[in-house]
Amino acid sequence: MSTRLDKTIALTALAVGPLSLIVTNIAQWMLQPTGPDPTATSAAVQFPTAWLVIGVLSVFGPLVWLAGLPATAALAPARGRIVTAVGALVTGAGLAAAIGHLAAFFGVYGAIAAAGLPGDGTAAMESAADAEPLGNILLVVFLVCYSLGPIVLTVGLRIARRVGVWVPIAAVLTAGANLFGGPIAGVVQLAALAAVWGSILVAVVRSGSDAKRRAGAVAEVPAAL
Repeated sequence: MSTRLDKTIALTALAVGPLSLIVTNIAQWMLQPTGPDPTATSAAVQFPTAWLVIGVLSVFGPLVWLAGLPATAALAPARGRIVTAVGALVTGAGLAAAIGHLAAFFGVYGAIAAAGLPGDGTAAMESAADAEPLGNILLVVFLVCYSLGPIVLTVGLRIARRVGVWVPIAAVLTAGANLFGGPIAGVVQLAALAAVWGSILVAVVRSGSDAKRRAGAVAEVPAAL
């Protein structure tokens, strides 16, 4: 990390990004619209303020998160460098796709809710939104890259001896839990995600301390001579 500001930005991004994902997921679980067949539009109609707040956090959380990936890739300057760099790039692609997908998702269903269309019109708009190709492409890119990227990233960091052996396993668990529905899988996924990125955050903090120790050791050599 070249300056204290660089490190502060990286640590803030690595804390705020994952935290935003955890908070927005929990908040969405709590939005339980009433009705025989509740949809995303139902949630946006019944909880407009919460829908907007969750949407803003969902979009800007990954945007902030991206700022922490260069510092993460820099944790492996030698051993595991290529694997870590590839993992950071794939994770970044997933986060970038998430920004577009989530902006479209919350924006479209919020607009449908605000339009006040009759039942048939709302159903037709929801069907069109569900089939819209660009949003679905972004969703697939997000799911694939965000599942595989952290796994590759943490494997590289493990090769570089920056994280524990359990961290790549937790990354696999995060991706695997995403394949299953239900509250238990959701809790497991968020807990594993917090463990993975918490360990990366700690590794970035320690990297600054390691650099200071190396600089101090170099400075002591001339004095010893």
